[in-house]
Amino acid sequence: MSLLTYTEEFFNYVREFLLLRFLLFALVLIIISFVINRIIDWFFRKSSFFDEEVEQTIQSVIRSIFRYIIIISLIIYLISQFVDIKSIIAGAGIAGVVIGFAAQQMLKDVILGFARLADKEFRVGDFVTFNGTNSGTIEEISIRFMQIREWSGKLLTIPHGEIRTIQNFNKGWMRVIERITVSYQEDPTRVKELLEEVCVICNEKLDQTLYRVEDEAVEPFKYVGVTDLNPNLKYVGYEFCITGLIKPEDYFETSRQVRFELMSIFHKNQVQMPAANMVVTTESLQHIHGGQSLSDS
Repeated sequence: MSLLTYTEEFFNYVREFLLLRFLLFALVLIIISFVINRIIDWFFRKSSFFDEEVEQTIQSVIRSIFRYIIIISLIIYLISQFVDIKSIIAGAGIAGVVIGFAAQQMLKDVILGFARLADKEFRVGDFVTFNGTNSGTIEEISIRFMQIREWSGKLLTIPHGEIRTIQNFNKGWMRVIERITVSYQEDPTRVKELLEEVCVICNEKLDQTLYRVEDEAVEPFKYVGVTDLNPNLKYVGYEFCITGLIKPEDYFETSRQVRFELMSIFHKNQVQMPAANMVVTTESLQHIHGGQSLSDS
């Protein structure tokens, strides 16, 4: 039997079995998607048009789009085996209303996803806080949802439609603001001198983390002053503050190092820390019998 005969028999067999046709169609789509993804990876490895984080974001979105194309194509192909596509197109008006109503949340996610990608609100690798509650590093951005890795290691998936507010810790610059309260027994002038010394140390040790424009630090660490006298008496002491403008990617590590320098120099100079204020209310004890006090009985 010739090769042509085997080929004809194979295609006749394929035409008779829906599952096999469906699997072959899916395999072709997957291969095409795999090849295109490889080409995209090769393009970004060879080019230097974008930053690494931007490239990761673009690749993540493209992969997401291809996933949806494959799924939609498979669904359309499967439906076409049972229903005339022309009749589906003819009734697309009614079907569109029904599908749109049923999938309005998904459509909302997709539209918001495209809008946020166009506005460049964030990118893969950014550390963000969503809705004031969930914080983590962005690992994947798709047209429908976003995945962030929390500090604990948990992977959180958030649809774009559920994102109301976004705090991005990797945009432009960040300001380290460290407030510290000391006892009222301390001399404010002495505390000021120690904090100015801390700022000098931080500017020397953390020089590479300072935010710069044209190689000049915009706002090195500096002493701000007394920022609170604690009128509510939560802590019995003065509140002082120092600040510094740094690169966003170094924010958390720099904040920890500044706190360490603060506590080191305060410990070295035996600066008194505040004590929590305690309010004690006393009442005179009264003898219940006869309404007389104990002292009168």
